[in-house]
Amino acid sequence: MQYTVNLTAGQTWRQQTAGGYFLLMSIAGAASIQVRLVAKGGQELENILSAGRGLKARMPAGQQFEAIEFTAAAPCAVTFIISDGFVDIDVVDGAVVTANIAGLPLPVSNDRGSPGNLLYVSAVTASDAPATAVLNDAPVACGPAIAVLAAANANRRALRFTNFGPDPVALGAPGLTWANRCIVLQVGDSWVEERAANLAWSGITDAAKAASVGVQEVLA
Repeated sequence: MQYTVNLTAGQTWRQQTAGGYFLLMSIAGAASIQVRLVAKGGQELENILSAGRGLKARMPAGQQFEAIEFTAAAPCAVTFIISDGFVDIDVVDGAVVTANIAGLPLPVSNDRGSPGNLLYVSAVTASDAPATAVLNDAPVACGPAIAVLAAANANRRALRFTNFGPDPVALGAPGLTWANRCIVLQVGDSWVEERAANLAWSGITDAAKAASVGVQEVLA
C-alpha cells in the first residue's frame, strides 16, 4: 500500500505498519531523510541515516518489520510503499542527475532514445552532412611547375582525381615537388579523397612531362 506523510524537521514519525518490503518513492522538500526499520519488541533491523528517493528494503522470506520510523532535518513530504510481497516500481523516470566531469558540473537527464527526444546530429563536419552538389571541373593541365587542382573549400566533402595522361602525375598539398611526391597516378588511375577533401590540392609531373587531370568535387 502507498502512504504519504508530512514530516516536521527534527521530529520522528513512526509508521506502525508491518510488512516485508519497503520502497521510498519520493521526498519532496529534502534531499534525504533518516529511515529506521523496527522489528517486534522495538529491535532495530536497519538504520539508514541518509536515505534517498528509490531506497528499497526487503525482508527475508517469512520475516517482517513491524514499523518504520522517519526523521528529517527539514520539513518534507514523504511517499512510500509497504507491502507483504515484492513490488518493483520505476522511480527513475524524470530524474535529473548532476555529474562532475573534469571538474565541470554537467546536468544529465534520462531522456536519450525516448520517442519524444530522438537523438540526431547533423553537419558536425562537412563529411557528416548530406551532399548537396557534384561539380565536374574542367581538366587541369599539369607539368613540372606545380598546378592548382582544387582550392580549399570548407564545404567540400570529397574530391576525385583522374589522370588522362600522357605521363604520371603526383598529387599533394601546395608546395609539392616531384622529388617529395607521395600520391602518384599513372595514366588512367583515379584517386578519391574524403579525409582531406576540404583542403587545397595541387598536381605536378616530372621534368619534361605533362598530364591532364580531371577533377570532380562533392559539396555538402
